[in-house]
Amino acid sequence: MKTRPFILLTTLLTLVLLAPFTAGGLLLPAQYQDTFMGELPYKMARLQGTSGRRLIVVGGSGMAFAVDSALLEEAFPDFTAVNMGMYADLGTDFLLDLTEPELREGDIVIIAPEQHAQTLSMYFGARSALQGMDGAWSLLRCVPRRDWGRLAGALPSFSLEKWRCLITGDRPEGEGIYRRSSFNSYGDVESPLAAANVMPGYCDPSVTVSYDPSLLEEDFAERLRSYAARAHKEGAEVYWYFCPADRLAVEPAASPDLFYEHLYETLHFPILGDPNRAVMDEAWFFDTDFHLNQSGRTVYTVQLIRDLKAQLGISTPTDIALPAAPPLPEAGGAILTADLWAGNTEVREITVPADVVRIEDYAFDGCTSLTQIRLLSDTPSRILIGDHLLDGCGAVICVPEGTLSAYRTDYRFSRYADRIREG
Repeated sequence: MKTRPFILLTTLLTLVLLAPFTAGGLLLPAQYQDTFMGELPYKMARLQGTSGRRLIVVGGSGMAFAVDSALLEEAFPDFTAVNMGMYADLGTDFLLDLTEPELREGDIVIIAPEQHAQTLSMYFGARSALQGMDGAWSLLRCVPRRDWGRLAGALPSFSLEKWRCLITGDRPEGEGIYRRSSFNSYGDVESPLAAANVMPGYCDPSVTVSYDPSLLEEDFAERLRSYAARAHKEGAEVYWYFCPADRLAVEPAASPDLFYEHLYETLHFPILGDPNRAVMDEAWFFDTDFHLNQSGRTVYTVQLIRDLKAQLGISTPTDIALPAAPPLPEAGGAILTADLWAGNTEVREITVPADVVRIEDYAFDGCTSLTQIRLLSDTPSRILIGDHLLDGCGAVICVPEGTLSAYRTDYRFSRYADRIREG
């Protein structure tokens, strides 16, 4: 009978002790405003601050890299372009939650998530959402009740990280192209850094692009239908469009046409264009199978303009010069394969040289004694990793001094932020 009061007292004491750290997540000065996620409040400000009819693009970072909004406005001068494409880890549903209350008569919304199970589901990335809302906490009103638990669960570690940044002065700035300064005023990624395909082998083997109809989860399809219905009620129109995908990463048996047919039967709102045109040659991509380089961005946007004109019955020509495909650089760098260490039950520490450009999924699976994976590269964006890097082991990732924030906010490594250490 005494056990329950003791547990209750211990729990309350723990909450009291942690309260200053947790509250810091909301009360401390913003720390993530210079990172890639720091762009989110600026996109929302453009969405809320523009008058008249708008062309609103909703999707993951694939659309942030894929759209040239200036060309959209040139082709559709009666509209203001707003690119809401953000990091896919936010979840497509969260972007729908952000934009839905802002829809008004005359708007056109183009929904184009990456062709991936995560973005075609009700997934919500609470940690990424907290980083994106850091310093703009009024956006919390857009988080639906169903996601409050996940947000609360991510708040303690987020708060502790903010305290660390404040105490050490190591405020995250992002690394390479993945920082807020890479966005233009429309919300597009516009940077000379994205000049050509930099992936070893010109695609990321850890990501397979699938057009299996089962990828579209039914509860997410229902969410899309309700969003379109709300938009129609406000006098806006919603269209589905296909995010670009690297041809080399597409499953050999994949059929974009079958996925299109499933969407047609499921969504109950229009689908633009031909999905096969979204499957583009590797020369048009940059650093992931969904991120176009700057030349690819122009090619994709021109196709979007033509498809949207066809949908709207606009017959004017689209006279935009198309760039030549950038030359493919020579692929180089070492690869840490899954058969090198996987299953080794004795190794305690593994050092990954700076020249390694890809670590295969499950590379440390079964390494039950492994405590540290030491990365020597000071540029996280140069290393391709997948969703299963740490599967089957309990190790932490140790990174060079001065690179902790860069790794924890990197496009790929951020999913492992809680297991990344400096030193």
